[in-house]
Amino acid sequence: MSSRYKENNFSAESTLASTVIDKINVNKTGKPNIDKLIKIIHVERRRELRNSIMAIGSLFLSIILIFIYF
Repeated sequence: MSSRYKENNFSAESTLASTVIDKINVNKTGKPNIDKLIKIIHVERRRELRNSIMAIGSLFLSIILIFIYF
């Protein structure tokens, strides 16, 4: 019977290296893209404005149609 040497995956060096790698990855993903966020806010405001204009327009149109009918 021959026994093979198995690598020790639980050594202190490998644990330390994985911890350092995790910290580096956290720092890279933490920064948001400001330009993208500003663009998203701008698009949302434009969508809300469009919806409010359509609601007011439909309200006036329905009032005018009610007056024409009666």
